Order: sequence, then structure tokens, then C-alpha cells
Amino acid sequence: MMSRGTDISQFKRVYRQRNEGEFPQNLTLTLTKENDLKYGENPNQQAALYSVSDIAGQQAETISSLTDLRSVRSDGRGKGGLSLTNLMDIARGMDNLKYFEEPAVVIMKHNVVSGFAVQNVNNQSLAEIYRLARDADRRSNFGGAVILNRPLDATTVEALLELYPRHIVDVIAAPGFEEGVIQRIEEASRMIRIAEFSRLDVLPKFVGDETHGLFSIKEMPTGRVALQDFFLTSVKSADDLILDPKVVDKEGNPHVMERDPTPQELKDLLTSWYINIAGARSNGVVLVRNGVLVANGSGQVERVGAVEQAIMKGMQKAFDREELEYDPLLGITGFERLKDNPFHGAVCSSDAFFPFPDSVERLGQVGVKAILQPYGSVRDAMVIDSANKLGIAMPATLERCFGHF
Repeated sequence: MMSRGTDISQFKRVYRQRNEGEFPQNLTLTLTKENDLKYGENPNQQAALYSVSDIAGQQAETISSLTDLRSVRSDGRGKGGLSLTNLMDIARGMDNLKYFEEPAVVIMKHNVVSGFAVQNVNNQSLAEIYRLARDADRRSNFGGAVILNRPLDATTVEALLELYPRHIVDVIAAPGFEEGVIQRIEEASRMIRIAEFSRLDVLPKFVGDETHGLFSIKEMPTGRVALQDFFLTSVKSADDLILDPKVVDKEGNPHVMERDPTPQELKDLLTSWYINIAGARSNGVVLVRNGVLVANGSGQVERVGAVEQAIMKGMQKAFDREELEYDPLLGITGFERLKDNPFHGAVCSSDAFFPFPDSVERLGQVGVKAILQPYGSVRDAMVIDSANKLGIAMPATLERCFGHF
């Protein structure tokens, strides 16, 4: 019988190595103006939308032309059209949905995922999936951008409007609309902005995908920009995860993960990882249960803080769903009153390694039983020991997915 444990002890070295690419010394971009925008990120900023048509002398317009992102509100209303913020939310939402072949709905707020659900059983309708995404965090999802990976049908548009105006949807974007749906939205609200896009499948996502010569361009406030490759994950399925990571400590003692995730945990771990890539700012931790976002701990400056933020948010959203009174300044105090602890059966992904066992211990305290992380900490052995003590499965991706956007 083969012994358990895939040795990843040396993976931590990857963070100390240089990984230079072959970028051009002088870079010329040709941008084609698509249209002027209502305004930029703020009303005092003017903005226009451009697509990259040529980069370093090579054609690079394939993705922008095929995805064909555009406003489709026919009456010219919707708060005067799409702003830069709206377009950024739609595009980031598309970047999340590109990983999912099943029907899925993502809700974006300020370029971060605030609600998400993907079909977990075959008979779930698009309307039901939307409601699950909405109710994951109804307070944050107020005024959000709802992006769907299926054409919007009449039943789902009624779900989108059923709480209006107490619960406002700011933007709706989909790869198509059933006949009469756009008119129904326009009759229901003068304010909702409506957009259409196509071909999520052309967006690069996995290692080896065609990027059409494009780079990820990061602007910095010092008059500089940095170029990097698109982030392409090597994790296409559960087969790409190391389920039994082993780390050998300085004394030569092996530390091996003892438990494999269940099939449902694996499914949710992949969902959580993909949301983390495209919908969480680093430090990011994303918790999912049965295909639905439980909490997104995003943009914190310490990892355990991201975990603590996610736990507090997830519990408080559960209080909201069960209509229980609580003091938001007291965190998760009184969570024992919940009929449904949202973390029981939930999984977590972390966009980078855990520097200490404290994050794993916090997650274990509330009932999380599976975690996905890159590994590579000098304290990986301690983190593995902590997970084993709590009965937590913790496979490895062996890749980090920091997102500083």
C-alpha cells in the first residue's frame, strides 16, 4: 500500500525565486475608443471606454470584440447610462463567471463579490440561484450589479424585481434577454442599468489558454505602469489539487494531512478558489457552502484579520436571514441562537499561505471542515498539525492568487 503524503516541503522556495519574463523594451499600445461614459469612478471624473486593438505591433482585439459588452436599455434611462464603476463591476463579474459551466449568478459591489451562487443540484432554476446569491448578503447586495451567465428569463426578472424598491438592483448584465424582459425592467424602474455581453468562454482562465497577446496592466500613481502576464490558474479540477500534502520539518519529521475532502467539499473548494481569484482583494479568504457564498473576507492587511472579518460577516448575514436582533458591534456574540450556523458544512479558500495556525483555528472554531490554500509558509508543519487536530481537510493548490485591484 502506497504511503500517504505528497512532499511539498520545498514549495516555500518559490517565493524567493525570480521569475522574469520577456517583455518588450518599448511598448506601443493602440487603443480604439468604444464610447464615452456617464462619468468615471466618481462624478467629478470624466471617462471613456477603449478596447486594446494592437499591442507591440500584434493584433489584440479578439477578446473585446467577441465579448461585446454594451448597454441595451432602449429608453436611454438608467441614471444616464453606464459609469466606469458599472463597467468595472460587470467585467469583474464576467471574470468570476467564466469558470462556471453551470448556471451561476454573481453580485458585485465595488469590484468585489458580495453575493454568489452556482447551481448545486440539477433542478435549481436561475431565479432560485439569484435569490440564493442575493440573500447571501442582502444588506451589501443592495444597489449591486447582478451578472448572470445565462440569458435573463421572465421568471428570474420577477425575482430580481420582487423586493423593489426596498431592495434595489443597480445594474443587470447577462449574455441575452428573453423577449419582453428588457421592456419589463424598463417599465418597473427608470433607474436600473441594463447591459449585455457574450462569449465568456473566450476569457482566459487556465494555464495554456490563449491570451491573444494581452497583458495585465497595473497603473501606479507615480506615472508608472507595470505589465504582468494574465493570472491563469493551474487548477482546472479537483484532480489538480494535492489532497495529501506532506511537509518535512527541520528535524526531519513528516507532517501529513490526514483527511481528504468529501465530494461536496471539493466542489465548493473549487468554487471558492475561483471566486478568490477574480472577486476578492488580497488578503482574501472566501467561504462557500453548497455552491453559495457564505462570506468574503476581502482586502484585509493581515490574513487572520481577513478570516475574522469573514466569520463576523457570515454570522451577521445569518442573523439577518433569520431576522434575529443583534448588536453589530459585538461581532458574532449570540450565534448559538441561529437555527443554521452558516459555517457548518462550509469550506474556505485562502489566496496565500497561512503564516500561523491562528486562521485555521478560527475557522475550526465555527465549524469549517475543509480549507484550500497554496502552502509555502515556514510554519506549514504547524498549520497542518492544527488542521489535523480539528479534523479539517486542507489540500494544496501550490499557486498563490493575490489580487491587488
